[in-house]
Amino acid sequence: MDDNIILQIKNLSGHSLDGFQIHDINLNLSVSEIHFIVGENNSGQKAFINTLAGVTPKIKGEIVYKGQVLRNSFKVGSDSEVSFLSQENTLVDDLTIAENLALMKFPKTKGFGLIKWKQVEKQAKKILERINIDINVDMKVSSLTDENRKLVEIAKVFIGNPKIVVLFEPTEKLSTRTVIKLYDFLREYKKNGVSMIYVTKNWQEALKIADNISVLYKGRIKGRFTGKEVKNNPQELLNILNNNHYKKNELDRDYESKEILDSIFKAAEFLTSEYELKDVLLFLAESVTKAMNADGCRIDLLDVNTDSIIDTFKIFKINDLHAKLKKEFVIRLIKKDTLYYSNQQDKEFDSLFEYKENIRTIICIPLLVRSRVSGVIQILYKDLYVHSTDEAKYLLAFAKQAAIAIEDTRLMGRSALLQESHHRIKNNLQAISSFIILQKRYLDEEQKEFLTPVLENIVSRIKSIAAVHDLLSKDQIGRSIINIKDLVGAIIKFINVDTRVEIKLDIEDMFIPYSKATSIALIINELVSNCNKHAFPDFEKRYNAINIKGIRKDNQVLIIIHDNGLGFKKGFDIEKVNSLGLTIVSSIIKNEFGGEVEFSNDQGAKIELSLSSCKVFVGM
Repeated sequence: MDDNIILQIKNLSGHSLDGFQIHDINLNLSVSEIHFIVGENNSGQKAFINTLAGVTPKIKGEIVYKGQVLRNSFKVGSDSEVSFLSQENTLVDDLTIAENLALMKFPKTKGFGLIKWKQVEKQAKKILERINIDINVDMKVSSLTDENRKLVEIAKVFIGNPKIVVLFEPTEKLSTRTVIKLYDFLREYKKNGVSMIYVTKNWQEALKIADNISVLYKGRIKGRFTGKEVKNNPQELLNILNNNHYKKNELDRDYESKEILDSIFKAAEFLTSEYELKDVLLFLAESVTKAMNADGCRIDLLDVNTDSIIDTFKIFKINDLHAKLKKEFVIRLIKKDTLYYSNQQDKEFDSLFEYKENIRTIICIPLLVRSRVSGVIQILYKDLYVHSTDEAKYLLAFAKQAAIAIEDTRLMGRSALLQESHHRIKNNLQAISSFIILQKRYLDEEQKEFLTPVLENIVSRIKSIAAVHDLLSKDQIGRSIINIKDLVGAIIKFINVDTRVEIKLDIEDMFIPYSKATSIALIINELVSNCNKHAFPDFEKRYNAINIKGIRKDNQVLIIIHDNGLGFKKGFDIEKVNSLGLTIVSSIIKNEFGGEVEFSNDQGAKIELSLSSCKVFVGM
């Protein structure tokens, strides 16, 4: 026997208390393996559990544990290295959680055999912390919710450090959030060398954590798969289960294969043509939707340095179909780098989305690019749907083409010519600034008093525009988009802020197109410069600060500039102020961004900008 195999089940036959039978079950379980037994209701799951645990006698067969043939079935008790989670209640209502968890084997002192109550409480807290559940271990079980009772049952089977755990429908009565915690808990125990047999009717759960899967149908094992095989082709498993609830791709496969290959080759042609990245990815989204017989496709691109979604491309065949995955889930998918499948029957399904409408199935595949951009292709269905092995292969082909499109230097605008263009524009703007500064020196005294502030304001505005081109010239990817956080940081560096003033930045990662970055730069430059000039005339305070905050909220981009200086004069009205800079600011906010600006006093001057997201991120 393989040294790594901890349990062998050979030709096991038996029955459950309600009369269902199993016949000639064969199964090998390795150390640190999670082996799923998947079967529809009344397929023999209870008979398998009862026979293995010795609740009902086996009719025939062998159970070999660590190389030793067991006379009957497993001994279940305090000294057993194998524990079982059944659907029946094993908790005592009048005892506390801690007492229930220690019930099989209370820790006792030597000699008098007194119970170590502190240790009872300590070990209960420890196992519940590992499940990441906050429950008071001194509570009586009778006061627990159904979910917390189930969690205590699960904790009970792991508390004795078993070598094998047999779990029967462990996610029943658990919320989505708790199910995710349970999966993490099981993965942790697997890493620590615990082997598990996980018996369930929900085949979708196997996609999350299964190493191997056996399909139980009418009391017999009818198929065996690796977890990876089922991820790539769940249709074969469903065929064995005889599950007819799922929509199938009815297109002629030979015809469809030709169509798909044509799409892939056409995508390759796109990469050497004059089409933009947006055109290529939209074409790929449309092709994937057709090939997968889907109702929609969405491609999200992510900046891996900031974990920010910087672009989205989507195609929907149906108008009332909408979905957006949560950003943290997109990041998780990219890190796992594997095909992901989920449907509405999966407990985790609803928690994946920021919002969704009329979506019952999603298939995702990451886009991995050598540059700083990654992404996820999401295929969406309004019905329950499972994909085949061929479809998984096509998805991989499409993902590679999308990655090539993103990586392609010309499509991404990363060519040396474009970088050089931004560099030259920046240098030209700096040269203009230098000429203006030089001209100041040749002004007579009367002109200096009047023109110096005007020229300095002009230079400051030119520098803010130059900052945009400076960032674009240094961008390794050349996307012609800029992170607002980086832009504000660059502007702050060249504004001559007095060293006695501290500037604090609290700005989210928000990527905006180059066409809008210049306007944002002018706004920030003008407003921060005014704070610096007027808020602290005599620096009477020991601490002088300007706080700049930027967030994306609902359909707005909010930018708040707040100092702790003198504040605005009573009756301040931007419409009545004779200032070219503030007039520019007001015009840009209202006309270009469809936004509003509010000036108020709050222990200093406070300026709140509210810009329309669709105007700020237009073209993305």
